[in-house]
Amino acid sequence: MDWSALFNTGRFPGQAARPSPTRNPFQIDQDRIVFSRPFRRLQQKTQVHPLSTNAHVRNRLLHTLEVASVGRSIGFAVGSELRAELAAAGHTPDDLGYLVQAVCLAHDIGNPPFGHAGEEVIATFMGGWLDGTGRASSLELDDDLRFFDGNAQGFRILTRADGYRDRGGLRLTFASLGAFIKYPWGGADPRSTKGGRPGAKFNCFATEREGFDAVLAACGMAGPLPRHPAVWLMEAADDITYGLADLEDAVELQIVPYQTYEALVAPLAGVERARLAQEDSETQKVALLRSAAAGKLIGAVTETFCQHRGTLLTGQMAPGTGLTDLFEPGLRAAFNGLKQKNSDALYLHPRKVEFEIGARDVLEKTLTIFLEASLAYAQGKGDVRALRPRQALSLMQDYHPKPEFSASETIRCAVDFVAGMTDNYAAYLAGRLRGL
Repeated sequence: MDWSALFNTGRFPGQAARPSPTRNPFQIDQDRIVFSRPFRRLQQKTQVHPLSTNAHVRNRLLHTLEVASVGRSIGFAVGSELRAELAAAGHTPDDLGYLVQAVCLAHDIGNPPFGHAGEEVIATFMGGWLDGTGRASSLELDDDLRFFDGNAQGFRILTRADGYRDRGGLRLTFASLGAFIKYPWGGADPRSTKGGRPGAKFNCFATEREGFDAVLAACGMAGPLPRHPAVWLMEAADDITYGLADLEDAVELQIVPYQTYEALVAPLAGVERARLAQEDSETQKVALLRSAAAGKLIGAVTETFCQHRGTLLTGQMAPGTGLTDLFEPGLRAAFNGLKQKNSDALYLHPRKVEFEIGARDVLEKTLTIFLEASLAYAQGKGDVRALRPRQALSLMQDYHPKPEFSASETIRCAVDFVAGMTDNYAAYLAGRLRGL
């Protein structure tokens, strides 16, 4: 892969780059993402702890902003190391920093209510809906409607479902869209399987396949694993941020004691005990450790990327490998220990599990109502006579189907609407739909 193509500043779906004397093309991408409605909704979507009333605990929006901050630092650091390579392609370290920051801002824009639990609920429900009733068999729907991943939903938001709806989405640069693609395959691809569940990790629904292929071609993304080099940096920024921040939130919520945080993060931070003792409170100590550890890990990611850039730029890296997996053994063990503690202490914590079990009921109720309405719209080719479907369709607002949509696109509108809801609105609406 070539840096010139990877920095393609043409705008999806086929607009020429429009120079601006005051903004880098990737800064323009950032602005379009930040001012979009799906981005604003991240403020009431789960990061780890659903519907927390503690304002210091991260929601999905705060997580996204922190990832973007770390990602910008990583992008600029890598760009500085590769200054000559980028200059030969007509670009600067700032360009790479802005590009990584843009894609970090977008990286979770497709996440549904209630985080990863919501993803699984939607996928499970959609599979049963397609298989169980037979009502939709005559419509020849895309089979990948049975799968759902926030990454594929994000690509759909950026290129089709929001902004200029069905006319290019947010109309980002090809480079930013290419750098958004973590999993360069669709839901039916065997590589999408995770934990025995097919269609768990992928980046493209059938409805966006044409645009997806156009992005890969425009950026010259090739090889067995055709990933844009910036996606590795975005992914590392995400890993660093949630690894440190999820455990910090657990301390804030008194799920784990401060001493556990210190024991796990101090080896990553390299802060001397005497320096740590100067801080007056556990909150300040956590902040110091987090900051120092992030700095060390940013340096390690930069070094690791530069060491392996030949493999990355030829698309030869083994699937499932991230830059943090390539750290030197001691650092890798310390970082994996942090992530394992998060998994053991947080992701099955009773408070979180209680909300996620409730989330299943919430999402199943909303999906049932809006899928029925969208199905009626598809079967009637836009002519819906029954009152209940017409009422439900009126609630879909931005995601109301259009007469020219295919049947699969019409059904996707229901998924768009439910997946786009905030945690709060999904819970509220489910209750209203039950007459509460």
